[in-house]
Amino acid sequence: MFGSFGFGANVFDTKGLDSDKIPSQQCTGFYKTPSFKCEAIKVPAYFVRVKDGDRRALVVILPGAGGLDKRHSDYANFLAANGINAVVLDPWRARGMQHGNGDPTVDRNKGGDDINFAIDGMAIQAQLRLTDEWKDAKFGFLGESRGGTSAMIVLRPFIEAIVRDYVGIPASAKVNFDASVGLYPACVDRSSMEGFKKVPVLIVSGGADAAAPPEVCERQVAWMNKRGGNAIFKVLPDEYHDWDAPTKAVMTDYVSSGKCENLFQGEKIVLLQTQKEFPTTPEGIKAMNAECRTRGYMMGHRGNPQTGYDVWLEFFKQKLLP
Repeated sequence: MFGSFGFGANVFDTKGLDSDKIPSQQCTGFYKTPSFKCEAIKVPAYFVRVKDGDRRALVVILPGAGGLDKRHSDYANFLAANGINAVVLDPWRARGMQHGNGDPTVDRNKGGDDINFAIDGMAIQAQLRLTDEWKDAKFGFLGESRGGTSAMIVLRPFIEAIVRDYVGIPASAKVNFDASVGLYPACVDRSSMEGFKKVPVLIVSGGADAAAPPEVCERQVAWMNKRGGNAIFKVLPDEYHDWDAPTKAVMTDYVSSGKCENLFQGEKIVLLQTQKEFPTTPEGIKAMNAECRTRGYMMGHRGNPQTGYDVWLEFFKQKLLP
């Protein structure tokens, strides 16, 4: 085991958690283009099991750009106390990092993006389904911020294709989640060609979140549902980004993509706010991000670091427990 991560009272607490390392893939470039490359990695995984042996449900937990902290062990322990098993993944340490470096483009080049987090979540639950312990379980996905965006990406069919082709999941094996929850996700990336699986997904936004504005996610949910999805949307009034972080709300100078709603259309990508077009190349996306990204937003809790727990727990109980 790695021990507790970070410093002070806000660390990810591994006490009492069983640990393992589970195979996944680190992928860079654009899928189905010459730039797309994947390499095998192993992702640290920390399990909190329901004490009475109930294995009906397991939720896979993914962090955001800040890496693992106390909220993620709190998520897991809260779920287990309410009859749902949990496993917390550390996609950052799997890629030689503790957290993002503040620039999403740099993180992406190292495999530290929402697509890779979705690959990790999908790959690991697919493999756990093949074990005796979890073969009859229903699986949920819970992600926050960057991991929250992954909660939508796991519903995109190409993630299943990557997991089957690169991780080596048998064609007959089930790989899809039974329910998914994204907390304060970025809802900016869309494709004119995409569809979504009919997996129930709950997207929760903070009413005062400038990094991931609720109106953007409301549009994203409508987009998903028009393309086969089964998404519902909820806003927590007055909450900032990271409303359940272990730290109190402060103003940061971090990069935000809240104004970067875009649409892939073949060989071009359209920045929806301005309708300006960019080529779908790494250079084009870099240029688009330079134009739309901003700095500075409030993040952290406003007095209750367990804000929203009741919302996503009820959703998981409805979808995962018979």
